Amino acid sequence: MTTPTTFHRLLHDELATVVANAVQSCFDDAGATRFPRHVLEDLAEAGVLRQRWAPVSENGSIAGDVMFGVRLGEELASRAPAGVAIGTSLHTETVLSMLHRFAGTSEYLVALREDAMDARQIGCIAASEPRGGSDLGAVSCLARPTNNGWVISGRKKYVSLGSVADFAIVLCRIATAQGEPTDRHATIVVPLADAEIISEHQKLGTHALDTVVVQFDDVVVDSEAVLGRIGLGVLNLNYGLSFERLAIAGQVAGGCATAIALAVEHAERRVQFGKRLRDHQYIAFRLAELKAETEVLSSAVRSIAREMMTRPLDRELITRIAAVKLSAARAGERLVSEAMQVFGGPGYLPRETPFGQFWNDIRVARIGAGTDEMMLAIITDSLRGNPDLYERLVNISQ
Repeated sequence: MTTPTTFHRLLHDELATVVANAVQSCFDDAGATRFPRHVLEDLAEAGVLRQRWAPVSENGSIAGDVMFGVRLGEELASRAPAGVAIGTSLHTETVLSMLHRFAGTSEYLVALREDAMDARQIGCIAASEPRGGSDLGAVSCLARPTNNGWVISGRKKYVSLGSVADFAIVLCRIATAQGEPTDRHATIVVPLADAEIISEHQKLGTHALDTVVVQFDDVVVDSEAVLGRIGLGVLNLNYGLSFERLAIAGQVAGGCATAIALAVEHAERRVQFGKRLRDHQYIAFRLAELKAETEVLSSAVRSIAREMMTRPLDRELITRIAAVKLSAARAGERLVSEAMQVFGGPGYLPRETPFGQFWNDIRVARIGAGTDEMMLAIITDSLRGNPDLYERLVNISQ
């Protein structure tokens, strides 16, 4: 087994080559509805997952090399279908962040984390439910205690990677031994071999990311399968979702950069009214504006990533991650649309350009890992005025 102290640390150019090799076959089947498991296996074999989670700070952070994770997301966004990029980050960021933070001394969870680091086992998140949606506190999937562990019963919706993953981190409501629900929650690792895939969601985009409905019918798990403290399940999950949200923001920035690069190249080649599109000032200025906005998004993501490597994930960082995810998701739709506009008619033809797929894929950023409205709620909770400054500068007469 590769260990954190023996793997070869990949440089940026090497990472680009590794990602390109891992995803090179992913465009062959444009209608694929299964995540290509070999992508994670190839990345793990090259040491990518272990480098992402190698310790880099002595200042209390256990977030690993977050900047490396951002670079990985950018490379995936520019070289792979969006479903492949998102699926990779679900395992690499969301699942592994929770296994690193909450495995504790459980021999089962520590061993599972090691397997996940080498992609021998792939994980997913099972949180949302048919009636609950983003309201994670309203989950009805129950975990009933037994003498040696838990019995899991309930149904989960929007389980991405659910068809290919080996285990799910399931957000459960704790029940009494008699099966009566309480107000406490837990995050529990459940083998998907013991669950049933009820149906697969037909989505507008991100087709390479299988997303399914999963049923747990009295699935028995050991007491060591609980991630973190019982009663803090929603908080535990939100910790992992913060990593996913930053990954989404980074992938949006990387995806927009790819769309803009294609638009610039088209403007160089396409001649209209006797000159290249690039030589029409309005087109050139539009492309320059798109480039500037993408640079701002990328810089914001990298700034937060650097801070996550040097300090614990506190409320301020969680709020900033929500803000950059919200901004990226909303801007991404517009930036892709504007880059698409440079192509004119061909931009609307899926057999001639990839922009129709780009446009469909980018929409999920405003929904996945928490909707825009959830991000706004997080940001709203952090709003604070400045009474001293107000008293000094504002003089509203009665």
